[in-house]
Amino acid sequence: FGSRYFSTHINADKVKAMFNIEMIGTESKWGANAAYITGYDKTDMGNILQKNLEGKSFHFYPDPYPAQHLFYRSDNATLARLGVPAHTISTAKMDAEPNYHKVSDEVSSLDLENMTAIIKAIAISAQSIISGVDTPTRVNVDDLN
Repeated sequence: FGSRYFSTHINADKVKAMFNIEMIGTESKWGANAAYITGYDKTDMGNILQKNLEGKSFHFYPDPYPAQHLFYRSDNATLARLGVPAHTISTAKMDAEPNYHKVSDEVSSLDLENMTAIIKAIAISAQSIISGVDTPTRVNVDDLN
């Protein structure tokens, strides 16, 4: 409910981008040094992030699980519906996560080294957005489900 509350108490036109980092405790389907971005095609934010990683071993991919509608199922969705370039970055293998929503989802099951690499890649790739050099295109709210 926090993201819904937040989205009703801000001027969405002033929000340049929103990064939602979720379920990055395991390697992605592409292995280490990779994550996916939900709604990749809804803005150019993914392209900006990937451009800023040129020469690095990390890679961002479009969401490989479009049938699961992940773009609409996380905290980014309320802001995206207001036109904010708001995306979730994740590594969850939605078709094969053994601990997803289970009591076995403990700290010991997390790949902390990979999580650190993902967070560092996000920090590096986001620099041009944070500094105001790049501004992602807005979400076309008329195209949303």
